[in-house]
Amino acid sequence: MVPRLHSLCCRIPKVIRRLFVAELCSWMALMTFMLFYTDFVGEGLYHGVPRAKPGTDARRHYDEGVRMGSLGLFLQCVTSIFFSTIMDWLVKQFGTRAVYLASVAFFPVAALVMCLSRSVAVVTVSAALTGFTFSALQILPYTLASLYHHEKQVFLHKYKSKEEEDTAQQDKMVFPKGLLSSQKLPYQNGHPGGIFSSSSSPPAAAASSALCGGSPCDVSLMMIVGDPDSVSPGRGICLDLAILDSAFLLSQVVPSLVMGSIVQFTQSVTAYMASAAAFGLVAIYFATKVVFDKSDVAK
Repeated sequence: MVPRLHSLCCRIPKVIRRLFVAELCSWMALMTFMLFYTDFVGEGLYHGVPRAKPGTDARRHYDEGVRMGSLGLFLQCVTSIFFSTIMDWLVKQFGTRAVYLASVAFFPVAALVMCLSRSVAVVTVSAALTGFTFSALQILPYTLASLYHHEKQVFLHKYKSKEEEDTAQQDKMVFPKGLLSSQKLPYQNGHPGGIFSSSSSPPAAAASSALCGGSPCDVSLMMIVGDPDSVSPGRGICLDLAILDSAFLLSQVVPSLVMGSIVQFTQSVTAYMASAAAFGLVAIYFATKVVFDKSDVAK
C-alpha cells in the first residue's frame, strides 16, 4: 500500500497538489475551531471545570458554556447554509479567486477576535460568521477541480498528452498502418452503415475478423474499452476529488493529535483559537498559490 500511495503522490498534477495543500491548511484551521470550540467557551469564557463533580458551580458553569458553544456551532451551520445558497451569485459577481481568498482570509480574523474578546456575544457572532469559510471550502475546491478537468489541455496538459499518446499507440496496435491511412472505422458515427453500403462488407470489418478472429464489433469494442494489459488509463476527475476529500479527513486527525499537548503546555484553552488562527494564516499563503484561471498557469 505504501509504494502505491507514494506513486500516487508523485503523479498528482501540480494544480491539484497546490489546491490540496491550501485546502488541508484551511480545513485544519476550521477543524481546530470546530472540534474544541465548546471546550474553549466552557473553560475560557464561563470559567468552568470539566472534571468538577456534577452539581457544583464549576461544573454548572462549564455545562452552560458548552451549551452556548453548541449554539455558536449551530449558528455557523445556519450561516453556511445561507452562503451556500448565494455562492453561485457571489462567484458570478466577484469571481472564484476573490470569494475563495476572502473566505480563507476571513477565518483567522474571526479566530483572533475570539482569542482577544471575553464577550460571549462577540465570540458567538464570530463563530457564526465562520460559516462563510465552511461553505466556501465545501464548494469552491471541487469547482476548481472540475475546471481543471474541463480544460485538460490548459491545466493538465502533461496528463492529457500522455492520454493521447496511449490512444495513438493503441490504434497502431489494433490496425495495420495501411488500414488506418486508407479506411475509416466502422461505427464511426455511433452506428453502422454511414460510409459503407448495406450490401457489401466493409474492409475494416474484414480486417477485424483477421486480427481478432471474431465479429466486426470486436475491434470497435477494443478501441472503446482498451486492452487493460497494454494501455494506461487516463486520469479521471474522481481520483482528484478523492484527493481533495482526503484533505478534509486529515484535517480532523492532525489537530486531534497535537492540540491536547499544546493546551497542556500553555495551560490555557485560548491556545485552541490561537492555533486555529495560526493554521488560518498559513492557509492564506498557500491559497495565493492556487491556480484559478489560465493566467495563473502562465505565471
